[in-house]
Amino acid sequence: MRTLILMSVCAVGLCGCAQNLDAPLSPTFGRAVASMDTQIIPTPISSEPPSGSGVHGAAAIGRYDKGQVYKPETQNTSNVTSYSSSSGGK
Repeated sequence: MRTLILMSVCAVGLCGCAQNLDAPLSPTFGRAVASMDTQIIPTPISSEPPSGSGVHGAAAIGRYDKGQVYKPETQNTSNVTSYSSSSGGK
């Protein structure tokens, strides 16, 4: 019985090797890489430091130290509303 189970497992495992390696590739082969390449936007390289305002940064640090941090506005990415049923789950 063990021999029969072992032979059937080996036969199933070898079925994956039956593919013809000389067959032409799928027409969509490599599309994922090409699609990803088009989505990458090259950023310009600069030796200049990023722009910023020392006065603005110092004011923000001062507000942080005093506990007067500005609360950011709530932002939504969609206008989805949920509706609840008042039928009691009938």
